[in-house]
Amino acid sequence: METNFRQRISRLCIRLLFVAVVAAAPTYALSQVKITISDQIVSVKGEKMYVHNVKKGETIYSICKAYNITADDLQRYNPVIASGLKEGQILYIPVSGLQNSVSEPDSPQPQNTEYDPESFINHKVRWLENLDDIAEKYGVDKKDIMAFNNMKSESLRKIKRLKIPVKKAEPPYTTQPVDSLFTDNNPQIQTDTPDNPDILPDDTDYPKVYSMPDIDASKARTIALLLPMNSNGKANANYMDFYSGALMAIEQIKRDGGSIKLNVLDYGEDISSVAFSEKISEADLIIGPIRYQALKEIVPMANSLRIPIVSPLDAAADSLLGECPYLFQAALSTQRQVEALADMIIDEASKAPNPNIIIVYSTSSADASKAEMLKQVLEEKGASVTASGSSGVLSAVRRDMDNIIVVQTYTEGLTAEILRQIDIKMIPPEKVTLFGTPKWKNFEALDMSLYFKYNTRICMPHNIDLNRQDVRQFIRAYRSLYNCEPKAYAFNGYDIVYFFCKAVLGGMRECSEEPDNTIASDYMQKNLLQLDMLQQKFRFVRNPEGGWVNTAATKIYFNPDYSITQEQN
Repeated sequence: METNFRQRISRLCIRLLFVAVVAAAPTYALSQVKITISDQIVSVKGEKMYVHNVKKGETIYSICKAYNITADDLQRYNPVIASGLKEGQILYIPVSGLQNSVSEPDSPQPQNTEYDPESFINHKVRWLENLDDIAEKYGVDKKDIMAFNNMKSESLRKIKRLKIPVKKAEPPYTTQPVDSLFTDNNPQIQTDTPDNPDILPDDTDYPKVYSMPDIDASKARTIALLLPMNSNGKANANYMDFYSGALMAIEQIKRDGGSIKLNVLDYGEDISSVAFSEKISEADLIIGPIRYQALKEIVPMANSLRIPIVSPLDAAADSLLGECPYLFQAALSTQRQVEALADMIIDEASKAPNPNIIIVYSTSSADASKAEMLKQVLEEKGASVTASGSSGVLSAVRRDMDNIIVVQTYTEGLTAEILRQIDIKMIPPEKVTLFGTPKWKNFEALDMSLYFKYNTRICMPHNIDLNRQDVRQFIRAYRSLYNCEPKAYAFNGYDIVYFFCKAVLGGMRECSEEPDNTIASDYMQKNLLQLDMLQQKFRFVRNPEGGWVNTAATKIYFNPDYSITQEQN
């Protein structure tokens, strides 16, 4: 009896276990997350890598299966996953895995039997031509060109000549002799003469009529990001920070519904290594290179292809604006920074009953040059400068005047000495307004109370306001992804890439292709090129010499009540 009872209990447990497993199976299937293959590819130590952002529910197994890579190889390229996979992690996965899993495609077959296999036109492939251009030129489907030339891809990189197929001859549509079709008596043919008002002579110079270009909002855009990260050697930490912020911007654009393909080109110290890359020629927008000299080498390609190109960080690159109408100077140029500071000084002087403007600078050539430029701009704007020179000009400070003291130095030691001299003079604080340089915000050993005491103002090319909720959210997200604090370059990368991705999705490429089209330029300036980002503000205007310049500076005020406020210029 006891044995039978145990057997019944055992069979019941087995049945319950079977039901539990069957019931659990659909739940397990539903929990799987489909892996989306990343469209971001970078070069790491010479090897092409997918940049994969881990999503909730993804596992090492599912990622390895999607990218055709073993778990051991995934961990070898990403040691961080040894402690477990986490949502938001950035993984580098070799492209070779998927390439090896795809069988070689069959040779393309002719798409159109109307072509004569014995007749063709020899076409010499020119630099920067693509298959679409050639097909349009000859009125031939590009698939037929590929089939005729036994091409397996649209790339023309190694092709010097193409055979363009010619359609088979059609039967004549008229019984007239061929020569009679081109006589003056034939009413079907219109000759290109002044008697025909609908046809204009070729050598007549008529003004071009511009209108708004067609913009396809559903079209995916391609961005080429050029960074000197030096992945084959010791990586540049600042540019890696920039890239980290850029990746977060791309992810945010995708969450917003935008479709962006990011091509990252690491050019190290040699821009010529990527200057003729197809990843640049296929782009709708180029961001970078970082510095003036490298940017100068890419400008001719941007001009040739009429692709908008962004100078992201170098304030001196504005000198290239006259050479490239498609250049966007995102970093606030030195000239614009001086003009914005001059406007702040003049605004302060206009409110003072008896202004006394004094410019103080160090003996370094850079500080002296900027001080001289500021003095010139102030005088051109109608302001009178009482004194300009080294710290000795502080003797011009007057107790009975409203002293506007502009200190043009970027060194902490000299700044401390100038502040000490001002304080020794026992000038009533209400009779002093102090202007410092952007570096002043980063000084750590100064008596910061003097900033507030003397109503200090600073004109900044960009600034991070930690009181903003979106700034705090970005910092938390960055910490979670990279396990460190975001620096200024990370904010730069996010702001510039997000801003220009939004602009190119809104039609920036189409609108900028014709620099003389004022209708498109006005639309671009009003609708695409005005936005406040996390660290930087963007207010682009067309430069008279060509290209576009950002004019937005941020005014920082240290108030007597120990509060700090900022204002958009």
